[in-house]
Amino acid sequence: MAEIQVENIIVSFSVTSVLDLPRLAEILPDARYDPCDAPSVILQFPHPHSMAALSASGDVMVTGPKTMDEVQDVVKMVLNRLDVAGVEYVESPEVSVQNVTISTDLHQKIKLRNLAKFLQITEFSPRVFPGLVYKGDDPNTVILLFDSGKMVCNGKSVKEATVAIEKMLEKLVSFGIKMEENVCRK
Repeated sequence: MAEIQVENIIVSFSVTSVLDLPRLAEILPDARYDPCDAPSVILQFPHPHSMAALSASGDVMVTGPKTMDEVQDVVKMVLNRLDVAGVEYVESPEVSVQNVTISTDLHQKIKLRNLAKFLQITEFSPRVFPGLVYKGDDPNTVILLFDSGKMVCNGKSVKEATVAIEKMLEKLVSFGIKMEENVCRK
């Protein structure tokens, strides 16, 4: 199997039924709030490198973590900030994964025009987008293939995206791509 790397996990959760965004922005020194730009308070965290967007409805969207442990760390940091601001919140919010991005590299070039024909993809237009967009059997995943041999997959879970990449690797082998042992292993 190709070495697969998690690039990003996006999750959402609800902390309360309402948040006073201007007040949060005043109290929390690391909060950014520009209601003309986006109707949310933005919190950025250096470790793990991530960002949380808090909406007035009490919903939170987190992007940046690469593991579920990092997701839990960010959730705790958001709750700590709310605690500092004196906001009552749900102690253990239900975290829902919205999207996972994983990537891999074949370490070899791919002829995308030929691959598009092989996969029967009619919408391939390298002048519009330099990659090949492949939507396989799973409606929850999309794979981007680039002529450099890099692949990126978006899905609803790491497992789902990994399965999609593995199926694509099988298709690439039948297309004629050679998978070297030292290149395609976990």
